[in-house]
Amino acid sequence: MTTYLRVLNYPRTLLTLVALLLLVAGVCGTRFSFDASSDTLVVEGDPDLATYLRIAETFGGDEFLLLTFTPRDGDALDPANLATLRALQQEIAALEGVGSVFSILDAPLLKSPPVPLAELARGFRTLESADVDRPSAREELKESPVFGGLLITADARTTAMRVDISLDRELLVLDEERARLRSQAERSAAEVKRLAELEVARETLREAYVNGRERLIGQIRDVRDRYADRGVLHLGGVPMIAADMIAFVKSDLVVFGGSVVVIVMVTLYGFFRRLRWVLLPVVTSAVTIGFTVGVLGLAQWPATVISSNFVSLLAIITISLTIHLVVRYRELAHLHPDMAADELVRQTMVSKFAPCLYNALTTIAAFGSLTASQIVPVEDFGWMMCIGIAIGFFTSFTLFPALLLLLGRVAGPSLLSRELGVTRVFSHLARWRAPLVVVISAVWAAFAALGVSMVSMDNRFLEYFRENTDINQGMAFVDAQLGGTVPFDVVLEFPPFENLVEEEDDFFSEEETYPERYWFTRDKLDKLMLVHRYVEARPEVGKVLSLTSLEDLARQFTEGDALSNLEVAAVLDVLPEHLRDELIRPYASPSTGELRINARVIESGRSFDRQALAADIRDFAVTQGAVPADAVQVTGMMVLFDSMLKQLLSSQLDTLVYVLLATFAMFVILLRSFLYALLGLIPNVIAAASVIALMGYVGIPLDMMTITIAAISIGIGVDDAIHYLHRFDEERRRREDVRMAVAWSHATIGRAMYFTSVTVIIGFSVLVFSNFVPTIFFGLLTAAAMALALIANLTLLPSLLVLVIGRREASA
Repeated sequence: MTTYLRVLNYPRTLLTLVALLLLVAGVCGTRFSFDASSDTLVVEGDPDLATYLRIAETFGGDEFLLLTFTPRDGDALDPANLATLRALQQEIAALEGVGSVFSILDAPLLKSPPVPLAELARGFRTLESADVDRPSAREELKESPVFGGLLITADARTTAMRVDISLDRELLVLDEERARLRSQAERSAAEVKRLAELEVARETLREAYVNGRERLIGQIRDVRDRYADRGVLHLGGVPMIAADMIAFVKSDLVVFGGSVVVIVMVTLYGFFRRLRWVLLPVVTSAVTIGFTVGVLGLAQWPATVISSNFVSLLAIITISLTIHLVVRYRELAHLHPDMAADELVRQTMVSKFAPCLYNALTTIAAFGSLTASQIVPVEDFGWMMCIGIAIGFFTSFTLFPALLLLLGRVAGPSLLSRELGVTRVFSHLARWRAPLVVVISAVWAAFAALGVSMVSMDNRFLEYFRENTDINQGMAFVDAQLGGTVPFDVVLEFPPFENLVEEEDDFFSEEETYPERYWFTRDKLDKLMLVHRYVEARPEVGKVLSLTSLEDLARQFTEGDALSNLEVAAVLDVLPEHLRDELIRPYASPSTGELRINARVIESGRSFDRQALAADIRDFAVTQGAVPADAVQVTGMMVLFDSMLKQLLSSQLDTLVYVLLATFAMFVILLRSFLYALLGLIPNVIAAASVIALMGYVGIPLDMMTITIAAISIGIGVDDAIHYLHRFDEERRRREDVRMAVAWSHATIGRAMYFTSVTVIIGFSVLVFSNFVPTIFFGLLTAAAMALALIANLTLLPSLLVLVIGRREASA
């Protein structure tokens, strides 16, 4: 402490050092970025991720968009509307980054008029053919087991085109190997080295791919908008989800960041009526954020949807620290009007150093619990907050006093001569109605426990965005009209084709153009059909595609009879190569021995358990389809996201005990009393549980953002408790009566707690205007956490002190 006080003798040197560090941070901060990759939605080391990436490499993943077109006049198959669709498709296909585009213009027409399957090799008709029977084509497409409900609606009013985004195969291979190594419980030295090499190689490739994908989505939207006068067009697809999440978060940081700063400044001026007490907290907070962004940029540590909240939370914590310093400074100035300005600053910093230090340490301990999560962005969020809080403490105790020393002492109006009405009411309740407060708190705790038990994890991407946003409207339309939104895959494994070739090498001639067709046997297709029908019958599932869909199309030419092995081989032999690419290869891989069922869940339907759906499908395939248990895989973004949520909840429950023990230990070290520590913990546990209970009662689900609110609530609540107990301990040494110590604590530190809480509550309430629903919930829940922590620490905590400490002293 002596060294620290000596440092304060050189405020200009301190400011110069801070300015130089800020300059370096600004340069490093240019490398700071946002990550919109799939890593933001998955569990690190999740074996399902390795499976997902392998399936994506084999069959193609979820990197496609659906662009719907509902003409203003007529149906989708009117000649003028088909001309619009053709122009739209050509423009999009020409964009860099588009792998392919497929629409009803490319769909093979086999019954308009009828074409024998054996003649497919010589060609087939499409809607572009001059001799196509359009009325028949309309009915064929609507009723097609492959294209109906996928590229055209049942009423033929709307059509859609699938836009495949070109995949970076090198990145996909790296991701697959990386996921496989991460999923291993133990790694050899060579594997550890290889994983490190993959991380470095992958970073550049991933950044280029994500940036290119975002640019492409923007270009497709521009093309779509140019056709808005010809009908209603919606754009949907999984790639938009992560990209738009980041876009909304970035927008919120710019739009609401400025609004929050203005509101906080107005609020602070209303409390302190001096411009310096407005600028000092804001400047200190801004410098803290600047330093933190610089460190993250230097480490090339990108922010995700979850960890982007570190900016607003660091603002909370830093402003909280500086408000406590401001209130203490003004209090000392009021009590010692003749004290020199430099001595006033020194006493302020000395008196608040210990509580602010332990305040920072306990908050770091709370957010440190997030680092134990296996969810990459949550783990990053925890580390970012730990680093940022440490920087915030450093900045508050260097920049703030240095600026204050240069500004000098100023006379001005003070409200310290009279107590705030709110704190006076809370003080009266705690001193004279302590038993009533404790009883009400116990009842409240019971209601909180009930509310916590009601919290759900029913997350829907559709509900992440306001109804008036482009992505919500596109996803909702596709979900309701074109077979669902979030995809998943069911993969059945059989002996691969290579093995058959080795065993029956003489069976195939060198002239075979598609020898793999002999791998598609009746036995495999029957098992596939059984599972396909089961998935298709589930009410949670929309459009389902597999080779069963193609066989249903073929059965229209066999009077509904199943195709024999020879007929299957014959159909596959005459199928043109480009149709095999569109209709066969996305659903069958003879080289790996896998058949794929691709399905999408209907998010706008009734709630359902995604984990139970995947388990039911696996169980059916094994028990009814006679598929070995290790030969059935259910994967896809639906499975990965559900796995992430379950793992996130589990990790947070596992680390809750750690947070409470760490917080208790900090209380004991600071206050040197197990009793104080226990009393300080009780109100904040109830307050944190109350925030989670609020989610249960109003139906806010736990998701990748709201799950962190428990750590935030404890971190914020503990701050108030530390400051209050530290001040109460000081007042107890001056006064014999416990109630008087409570009264003085409310009149002094209670003021700072009130100012801090109200400032943050008002500032975060602005987030309710965001278009990103998790940001809205995050803002409201953070504001609720501040309010509940304030009430708990100004009512229940002092009531417990009056009852326990007062009774113990009375019996002594």
